Amino acid sequence: MPYKACYSIFKLVYSAAANASFNMGSDEANLVIRKAEVNEGPTAKKLKPRARGRSYAIKKATCHITIVVKDISLDEYEEISFYSLKNPRWKKTTRGLQEDQKIRDFIKNYVQNNMRISSGAEGIARIEIQKRIDLIQVIIFMGFPKLLIESRPRGIEELQMNLQKEFHYVNRKLNIAITRIAKPYGNPNILAEFIAGQLKNRVSFRKAMKKAIELTEQADTKGIQVQIAGRIDGKEIARVEWIREGRVPLQTIRAKIDYCSYTVRTIYGVLGIKIWIFIDKEEE
Repeated sequence: MPYKACYSIFKLVYSAAANASFNMGSDEANLVIRKAEVNEGPTAKKLKPRARGRSYAIKKATCHITIVVKDISLDEYEEISFYSLKNPRWKKTTRGLQEDQKIRDFIKNYVQNNMRISSGAEGIARIEIQKRIDLIQVIIFMGFPKLLIESRPRGIEELQMNLQKEFHYVNRKLNIAITRIAKPYGNPNILAEFIAGQLKNRVSFRKAMKKAIELTEQADTKGIQVQIAGRIDGKEIARVEWIREGRVPLQTIRAKIDYCSYTVRTIYGVLGIKIWIFIDKEEE
């Protein structure tokens, strides 16, 4: 969203909340945005004078913005799913998201520090957190969890105890489970960790990207695009290098694309890795 449009949208949201509070008697603390639409409006035309009595038209596009708010106290809402399943208490959502991110960072650091083999394929695809009143269920989706279990047989118990000590979970039970994903090489997070491991070992970035694309052939993907930005190969001037195989329709809304952004620290500096994987196209 452009920076100049933020203030106008803020005024519109504030006006919608004020109308709901004044006309419907709703509490502003219980209002949420149910729907936001932006439709094309009429084109404003103005004439600007020029030399010798001439003029030219200035066309400015306009749009209609519709904001629909709803009172969450009127009916029950479904659980929100953004890899963190919890009862939607809107005032505590920010605090819960920060806690979830700290848990994810703690688990990723533990896995990276205690993994015996570092090939990148054993990386974490995603971490789902389900919170209940007296239980916190953490599900770790990995590419090859056997490597973690073989390197540290009691690693899950140690991780669970360290998490309880770190976040002081006394009255809430913490349960950690590890699940293997079906096609690990079709996950952009695992591929990004694989490329990061290759770059740390001073492998050529082109070889690392081509090897990652070869690994995706096992997952039956329709297309992949890999991009690396920064001081590649220790060059003084930063640049962007990318490679694409197959179709990656980034401008098509119906296309189902999995995306990952990863940062790796090398001896030359920080490199950014971005991966787009075209999985499938949704039916109309």
